[in-house]
Amino acid sequence: MAGSQDMFDAIVMADESRKMKVLESLIGMIQKFPYDDPTYDKLHEDLDKIRGKFKQFCSLLNVQPDFKVSAKGSGLSF
Repeated sequence: MAGSQDMFDAIVMADESRKMKVLESLIGMIQKFPYDDPTYDKLHEDLDKIRGKFKQFCSLLNVQPDFKVSAKGSGLSF
């Protein structure tokens, strides 16, 4: 039984490692994004990549993001 516990632990650690890699990639993309340059020629392309990475991270976490903006002001609802 100890062998199967070791196998389970290895699978869990690999899954956590993948989540961390995706998160680190997402953070890096956000940090490199040129917020102050509206003439940036790859603006939409980079935003799509960030959006895709965010969706991938949510999927790995089994989280369904639900963004809602109300008339009372902008805000996010999860």
